[in-house]
Amino acid sequence: MKFTRYMLWNFLKMFLIVLMGAVLMFAVIDFVGNIKTWLARDLKDAGDYYLSYIPYMVYLITPVALFIAVLASIGNMARHLEMSAMQSSGQSPFKTLLPIFIFGILVSVGSYEMSELILPDANHRRLEIMETNAQKKKNPRIKEKQDFTFIDSERASWFFKYYSGKSRVGRDVVLLIRNQGSLEERFDAKIVRWVDRLPVDSAALRRGERIPGCWQFERGYRREFLKDGSVKVHSLRSEKFCEKVGTHPDDLINERQLSDEMSSRMVQQRIEVLKRSGEDTRVMETALHFKRSAHWMNLIVLLIGAALCHRYKRSGGLSQKFGVGLLIVFSYYIVERIGLKMGENGALTPFWAAWISHFIYGGVSSVMLYRSFRL
Repeated sequence: MKFTRYMLWNFLKMFLIVLMGAVLMFAVIDFVGNIKTWLARDLKDAGDYYLSYIPYMVYLITPVALFIAVLASIGNMARHLEMSAMQSSGQSPFKTLLPIFIFGILVSVGSYEMSELILPDANHRRLEIMETNAQKKKNPRIKEKQDFTFIDSERASWFFKYYSGKSRVGRDVVLLIRNQGSLEERFDAKIVRWVDRLPVDSAALRRGERIPGCWQFERGYRREFLKDGSVKVHSLRSEKFCEKVGTHPDDLINERQLSDEMSSRMVQQRIEVLKRSGEDTRVMETALHFKRSAHWMNLIVLLIGAALCHRYKRSGGLSQKFGVGLLIVFSYYIVERIGLKMGENGALTPFWAAWISHFIYGGVSSVMLYRSFRL
């Protein structure tokens, strides 16, 4: 028990040092790269930006920090024959390192929870802050559209002269409602606005659920096409229609346009919208599977590091093991990115695009551990 606490303390101490140092270096490099932007902006904007950026930095850096921490702490203990002493006492290497592996599982689960609960809002705030500077030209974020059509389903089709995603208001709007292919109703309105049903559930908002509401049609006409061929015309001054169509404002223009600023639930909703509109969903489906697979990289690189360093060898020093391990970890990143690109381009299915690198390197880490434990 004392040895376990001692080992965990050495590992956690090294992990926190590497993580904080890497986050600081990441922030400094990013700040220097955007120095012209921050010189022209208020200091508060820079502070808010990096406060929102820190969770994403931690999320990205954690796998490498885990690898360096296990290599430095456990490798140093092996070099001083502390790990050999535990094995000489009759305790297996697996049982000795089990607390480290359990920590890796907890970090992986925590990473997933972070990607679902913290990162979407943090990334959204970060990207919104940077929207008004020169980076907007490189990565424009759509806030409004003009002269476009949106097919919600076989039942509803929208035609907008103008729509604002920020105010959720459309101008010169036509809505066609069909029933089994036949035109049933037509709405023509100068203004259409979305009205949330109150009270708004803040907990549901945090979970990524959509708040129900109604479309309010103002200054227009509603036409009913009857089966006998006649048409009834109703004047619209300001009327709400909650059950006519299931279109949500986020279906027209979603404020969160990148998967990094969405939770899994939001990505799934976006996929359903794209499917109803007949658009390509490969990018979003790949992103959805990646959100479920990415966090396991933390555990896998930890296993690779443990397999390399837990046993002392005179023939190979710690620096050599570090170099080999770093090569494996960065090749892991490369294979992961290649898989995602292949999924987005259709060369792989979204599931295999997101998971193939983890299956490959999970197998590599298992073989490495098995061989090192048997030697």
